Order: sequence, then C-alpha cells, then structure tokens
Amino acid sequence: MRSPETGEATSRRVKWTIDVRRTVQFAIAYALIVALLALLYRGAREAGQWRPAPGSIQEIRVVPDHALETRWGGQVTWKAEYRVVYRVASREYAVWVDSGIRDESEAGVRLALPQPRPSCRVRYDPKRPEESIADCR
Repeated sequence: MRSPETGEATSRRVKWTIDVRRTVQFAIAYALIVALLALLYRGAREAGQWRPAPGSIQEIRVVPDHALETRWGGQVTWKAEYRVVYRVASREYAVWVDSGIRDESEAGVRLALPQPRPSCRVRYDPKRPEESIADCR
C-alpha cells in the first residue's frame, strides 16, 4: 500500500510491545483471586464436615457484657450465658454459649430468661469434639 503524502510503500505490520508492569500486576491479581477461591472452597468443605449433636442447658450464668466509664460514674450491661452439654462417642463435653439476652441489671437479665429453657443445637469438629459451636435461640 502506498502512502498518499509521499507515495512510498508502507507495511501494515503492527509491532507488539509488552507492558511488563501491567503484566506483573495482572499476574499478582490473578494469583490472589485463585488463592482466595481456594481458601473459600476449603473453608466451605471443612464447615460441612462438622457434625450435629443435641445439647441441653445445664447451667446459666449472668456475667458483665460491657462496661462504660464516664465522668459521672460507670455503667455496666449484663448478659446471660448457657453451659450446654453434649455427648460424642459416650463422652460428655460442654461449651458456654451467649444467650443473646442483655440488660442494664443482673435482675433484668434473670427476668428475661425464657421458661422453659430453649433447646440447643450443637455442631462439633469430629477430629476434636471439644471444639464446638452451639445455638440456643
């Protein structure tokens, strides 16, 4: 093909250049995304391996939840916790669980406790049954 201004022949070949900086940024971003997806997959797979077990509330305690100190004095909020007992392979385990009940006084928390006690669901790690998560709400 001839150039209209000079009448000389020109080629249509395009010279490719590699932007090293952008290539490295792309490779790092790609590696991070792959690593994140692998961790998410592994976490989901491991979470699915925890086993359920029935649990029962054996004890209730009222403990300080949050304390706030001001110039006019302190203010404490209280919460109730349940001691949930569950059995795995004829061994008994226990875990303390937040009940979700809070108040500005210990008496208020005790009055808010449900009667009868709620049922509890426990999920435990079969490799380490003493590690568990319970829900009693």
